[in-house]
Formats: sequence, C-alpha cells, structure tokens
Amino acid sequence: MEASIARKRTGCPDKHIAGHDQVMPDVGEDVESARRLLESWMSVRPGDGPCSVDAHPDFYLPFLNVREGENTPLVVLWRQGNEARGILVGRRNIGRPALSIGPLKIPMPKLRSVNITYGGLESVDEEVAQLQADYLRELLKSGTVDCISVHHLPVDTPIGRILRGGLRISGDGSPIVKKQWFLKLTDDQNQPVTTNSAKTRSSQRRQDRKLEKAFAGAVKIREFRDLEQLGRFIERASEIGAKSYQGSLRIGVTNSYRWHTHLGVLAGIGCLRAYLLEAQDTPIAYAVGSYKDGTYTGIATSFLPEHRNLSPGAYLNRRVIERLQAEGAMWLDFGFGDASYKQLHGTWRREIATLHLYSQTPAARVARALDASVKWADQTSRRILHESGLYERVRKLIRRSVERLR
Repeated sequence: MEASIARKRTGCPDKHIAGHDQVMPDVGEDVESARRLLESWMSVRPGDGPCSVDAHPDFYLPFLNVREGENTPLVVLWRQGNEARGILVGRRNIGRPALSIGPLKIPMPKLRSVNITYGGLESVDEEVAQLQADYLRELLKSGTVDCISVHHLPVDTPIGRILRGGLRISGDGSPIVKKQWFLKLTDDQNQPVTTNSAKTRSSQRRQDRKLEKAFAGAVKIREFRDLEQLGRFIERASEIGAKSYQGSLRIGVTNSYRWHTHLGVLAGIGCLRAYLLEAQDTPIAYAVGSYKDGTYTGIATSFLPEHRNLSPGAYLNRRVIERLQAEGAMWLDFGFGDASYKQLHGTWRREIATLHLYSQTPAARVARALDASVKWADQTSRRILHESGLYERVRKLIRRSVERLR
C-alpha cells in the first residue's frame, strides 16, 4: 500500500509502500466539506455493531453550531482511490480545559485544542491507523495545536491499540481506561433477545409488582421525542436530579443551556428518546438517550432517592428496553462506567480510553504537568480505597449523605 499525508496540511513528508494506490487524507474544515466527507464514510461504515450519534453528520454539524464558544469542524477522511479507509471527526477550539480534584477547580492555561469526537476515530486496518497516528504526530509537531483530546476510544481497534501504547513514547497521553457496557436487544430476525434467566426475570416481575402496589397501580411511562415536548421533560427531570446523588455530581439533566441545546438538536433530527416514570402523577425517575441506526445510547438517568427501596430506576430501565425492542432497536449502549445495573443487563463489554496528547509549546507543557498531577492524585486515592476494601463503602456513604442534604 502506498501512503501519503498531505504536505500542505501537516508538513509531513510523503511515505510510500510500493505496489498499491496511495492512501490520501482529505481534510474538511468548513461545514460543507465536513458533511461531504462524513457522508462518504457513513456509506461504507459497517452497520452491524453499535454506533454513536455523536460522529454522525445529522448530529455532529448542528450540535457543533450551537456549542458554547467558538468551534470549527475538523474532519479528515483517508481514501484509497475512491474508497474511504478511515475517518477523524473532531473540532478545533481555543479555551481553558476543565480540570478539578473533587470540588477544587485547577486553573489551566488557554490551549488551542482539537477534540476528537466519541466514535470519530476509525480505520479499516492497522496500516490506515498508523497513517492516522502519523497525522496526529505531525499536527502536534506543527505548533499550531497545543493539545489533542481523544474521547472514549475503543482500545481493541487498530488506532486504539496504537494510542493506548503511546503516540510518541510509552504511556504518552496517560490514557484513562474505563468500561462500556452494551445490551443486544434483537436478533437477526428482529426478534427480542432474552438474556436473563427465568429465575432473574421472575424476581424482576416481583420487584415491578412491589412498585406498582406501593402506588395503587397508578404508574405510567411518558415518552418524549419532539422539540415542543422537550421543555416539560427537562423541567421534570431536573427536579428529580436536584434531589439525587447524580445531581450533586452535576452529571444529570439540568434546566440549562447545555441540556436544552444538546437534547434540542437530538429532538430536531428525530433522535431523542426521553422517558419519565410517573407514580400517582408525580415524576419519580427519568431516562434520556439518543437513538440512531438501531442503537440507543443512554445519556442520563436518575430517580428520587426516597423511593430507593422500590427500585424505580430499574423499573424504568426494563420498560425502556421493552419499548426499544418493540421499535426494532438492535443495541442499547449503557454509556461509560461499570455500574451494577449495567453489569446485570449488559451482554457485551469493551474498554474505552480518553487521553490528552500535548505538543511542546509552553502552554502545553504547563497543561501536561497539571493534568498528570491530577490524574496521579485521583488514581492513587482510588487504588488505596480499593485495596483497603473501603471504596464501595465510602462511595455509598457519600451518596447517602449528599442525598440527605439535598
């Protein structure tokens, strides 16, 4: 295979592997060229596995337009002749990255950054992945970028294996590796897949009846998909979140510009799936996610802590699964993390890495040192708690304390 990275874009010399067509990068840095390249990749991307709406042109470009701050598209498509072989989907921006230790915010320098979107770095094989890594190296070497952030990259992919091992030296980027759980919802004949044992399903039905009996059967699920319904959902969900542990961590739905714009774009393109569990006309749990090309991706979920013994979150999760199966969805992406309910329902797990690659500019060196220090402190404290057997106990204690205060 003959490979080349455009000199005018990156300053990288041409590379050649004799005997085959060149693999050339096509760079899109405006809306129209970015859309064209994304649509070329979508036409050849394998469609049998779970996918992310984040890197889909229907969502990526409208959401880029409404994000806070100044953001410009960066889409790079590697071609061999007319055949798409790999993609990079990201955005350029200038700002101060968020960094904190618990509630303490760490001041960061202003950086010229490239943020690569979840699902936005893929290739068909190792050779193209190596070209992608070369492109990232040269982008940093050029001095026009201080930091490249790669979000939620599957480590079992060709480019994932390269970046986890280090772009320049071993451990470069200090990747944070987490788990991601999925549930296969329907089979090849579009029939619902049953994963739990008969005993587990019987136990779940008893739990459901317990909740329904507690509210004299006045339990219902409200579903929201349209833009005109969005305000009501956000209002109710934010009220639930304000009383929950998730709300204290600022990871749930809030009545804010961020959530109105994010969910608004999903509603505008027909990809919003939001659910409220109401008991006697009072919302007690919510779940919200995106749905695109057969994959539902969970974004946030929470419940009122005073009903914890009734497991309203689990009740709602099972109803959401039933509705998605009826809709013909193939996959449920539980999102990032290793919560117990994800392990209970999930049928497939993979590891994903988030990493930050820095250049040699003065601002980048300061940011790298601060980033490495915070990661070391966080990982050390977690390791000590895990080794002492106190991690789960401390986590539950903090959660209950926060919920009582809220």
